Amino acid sequence: MENLENYGANALPAEVSIWTKMKNFLFKEVTVTMTPKQQKVFQEVHDFWHQDVTAKGVHDFLFQEIQIVDNITL
Repeated sequence: MENLENYGANALPAEVSIWTKMKNFLFKEVTVTMTPKQQKVFQEVHDFWHQDVTAKGVHDFLFQEIQIVDNITL
């Protein structure tokens, strides 16, 4: 029972494990600073990827009326 009393102080690992080193490297805090133009572009890309897509919206886009402006010959 004497070993359990000092368990907290003596139970620390002698060296840092590889997993701890990898975890500390992969999950460290990252701070990103952007210019106002970069923020605007980032927000536009975010809004594009998170827009609401419905079946009706896709149908309306695919079957929209096409207006031919020039005389095109194929």
